[in-house]
Amino acid sequence: MRNKRAFTLIELLVVISVIALLLAILMPALMLAKEHAKRMVCCNNVRILGMANTLYAEDADGWYVPIMDRTLGENRYWPANQHFRKLVGYKSKQSETDSDWHAPKEFLCPSDVVSNQQRPDAQWDSWISYGYNITDWYFSDWYGIGYAGHKNATVRTPSAELIFTESNDWWLWWWGANYVDGWDVLGQDGITPYKEVGCDGPTLYRHSEGVNIAFYDGHVQHLKKDKVWSQEAWDAGTPGMWSTFSDYPPTPVQQSRLPKP
Repeated sequence: MRNKRAFTLIELLVVISVIALLLAILMPALMLAKEHAKRMVCCNNVRILGMANTLYAEDADGWYVPIMDRTLGENRYWPANQHFRKLVGYKSKQSETDSDWHAPKEFLCPSDVVSNQQRPDAQWDSWISYGYNITDWYFSDWYGIGYAGHKNATVRTPSAELIFTESNDWWLWWWGANYVDGWDVLGQDGITPYKEVGCDGPTLYRHSEGVNIAFYDGHVQHLKKDKVWSQEAWDAGTPGMWSTFSDYPPTPVQQSRLPKP
């Protein structure tokens, strides 16, 4: 009877090296596939927000859900709008301790570390993953904004106007998309650090240095950060998808044309 031959040390090392080589080849592909899956979940979340906004306008005589509404003497912001929450598909509050502000966990971006881990901020907590574009109103004093929100008739090119994208706050605006001062320095940090570097209402480029963006017509697009922010465009005052105004900041005459309910 022949004896079974065991692996030599050299043969064992060769097998281990081959396995290590295969893992080195496969791991980047697996990580890429995992990131792509997260991006698709996030894309669907943003699409749902855009669709819910369109449905809201159908129920409200053409008015999209307001970003904020202080006309009734109190601060009302879109994340706490009950009709909009129902259209998005948020579940009703299960207990008195549930928040009318934060998004349910299943509607958070899976790459949003801050919201998913509920990391506390120095001043403001906002577990929401997505912000609403308030650029058209941000030229004025923040506390002087009584109502911010468009009607479908005032958005001239809905397929080219940004409404929702990825953030760590409930609102965002053009300058906050500045990744040079914001994202490239802070990454996935809280609201206060972004405010301290002058990037209030930031855009967070969580997916391969890009973001999912919902436009007013309901379609969603993934864009790399250099397609979302341009210092040259800012210096020239040409906001593109960030504003319904062709020039920014808008003139007093243009400002007067912003819709008011």
